[in-house]
Amino acid sequence: MAEPTTPNPTAPSSGAPEVDSEAQRGADAVRRALIEAAAQRLGETGPSNVSVRDVARRAGVNHGQVHHYFGGKRGLLVAAMRKLATDHFELTRERSGGSPIPPLFVLAEDPDYWRAICQVTMEGDLDLARLEVDEDISIPRSAMRELMQRYEIADDDLDYKAQFASLVAMQLGWVALEDFIMLVADVRDEDRDEVRARAKAMLEGWIARTLGRLQTETPPTSEETP
Repeated sequence: MAEPTTPNPTAPSSGAPEVDSEAQRGADAVRRALIEAAAQRLGETGPSNVSVRDVARRAGVNHGQVHHYFGGKRGLLVAAMRKLATDHFELTRERSGGSPIPPLFVLAEDPDYWRAICQVTMEGDLDLARLEVDEDISIPRSAMRELMQRYEIADDDLDYKAQFASLVAMQLGWVALEDFIMLVADVRDEDRDEVRARAKAMLEGWIARTLGRLQTETPPTSEETP
């Protein structure tokens, strides 16, 4: 008769992900893993459907760690949105060579960020959406301020704000709905890159004309006045 085998206490149970202890991974690693998992889920499901247990499972930790480090689900969502906005802000500044005005359609390179923005906005959770504005890590807001300072635009200039809002809407709408846009515009797969490039050129032309009008309307500074 074969001798009974002794279970290995260090082996993970079958059918369940292995959960690392805090001692094994370290507090900072556990926090990062939870934030990264929550950031991904935020863009996939929206804030109301993010499950603490699912996030913890993806992070490979016990779900009790969410309360321990973040005080609960809301604190974790805030940390996740902050990470997404900060990463997008820093990467976009790098891609634009430090300029506060980003290249067109650069938003498409950060899908986790723009998907999260779309999800939280569609759910009406503007407290999460506005976090980047409140903490001064918003690319569109910093670009808007830069242009207002450059062309001496008044804070209550609604024409300028309407133009800027239209620009933001076109870029966010394009990256979020490009597949549908190409479908309704009857664009073949082999023509997508060309259509995207032409749309970008048209948008750049519109921006150039708008900035040109702003420049001609800007009053001369004291140094420029004869």
